[in-house]
Amino acid sequence: MPHSSPIPVGTEPLTMAGPRVHLRAPTDRDAAARMELGYDPTILRAYGVQMAEKAAYTPERAQSWLKEQREACAWMITVAGELIGTVRLHSHVVADRRAQIAIGLLDSERLGQGLGTEALRLVIDHGFDGLGLHRLSLRVLADNNRAIRCYTKLGFVEEGRERQSARVPGGWQDDLIMGLLADDWTAAGQEG
Repeated sequence: MPHSSPIPVGTEPLTMAGPRVHLRAPTDRDAAARMELGYDPTILRAYGVQMAEKAAYTPERAQSWLKEQREACAWMITVAGELIGTVRLHSHVVADRRAQIAIGLLDSERLGQGLGTEALRLVIDHGFDGLGLHRLSLRVLADNNRAIRCYTKLGFVEEGRERQSARVPGGWQDDLIMGLLADDWTAAGQEG
């Protein structure tokens, strides 16, 4: 079994900026910003969760969330200084030069504006060009059409389906496994 380790980015994630989004390391003030965003029903549905299943978003939950971000190779996605989500690399397999990528926008008013695509593009560039990864992969619920369109636009292709792998309100949902290779990213001219 290949050795899996955290993504080697030093003590702080690299700060990155696109035309509209800024990616930075988590800070103490992010817990309060996350608290303000709370649970958004539109966002929760994309993850297969119903609002009724979630208790109120508490200060303790916000601190726990912040701790999770700090322990991962995570960037806070901000627009005009406001926290709107996170993006992270995880499950790094050094020998295979591969990792998984995950993104979560937390403010439904920011959906559909291309901000997630812009944030992903920055992290994909960093993964392939900065970290020398060969492959990135992700999981997404099969009915999360907005996310699938975003990933496909960036060059991810569906590589598999895990049938009924996610328990969601009202039943089960398939997870799609999608992947992107460094050579495909470069050939498509996605860099930069």
